[in-house]
Amino acid sequence: MLKSRLAAPVVAFLAPLLLYGGALVSQYGFGLHPCEMCYWQRWPHQAAILLALFALLLRRSDGAMWLFTLLAAIAIA
Repeated sequence: MLKSRLAAPVVAFLAPLLLYGGALVSQYGFGLHPCEMCYWQRWPHQAAILLALFALLLRRSDGAMWLFTLLAAIAIA
């Protein structure tokens, strides 16, 4: 179990990054055409990636890191 204070922001960054990357590989690598809902789901993943990246960049401030991690988690949900 990860006990680092950076565990949550790292998971909040990697989870949507892998999901979004998998969607792009499926679309461009395997020629699978996404449906309209699949396009809608990409926006929250992109937002979560950016928010988690901000959380990791602002890791010196516990409050800012917590806030951006929470916002990333909400975008993932």
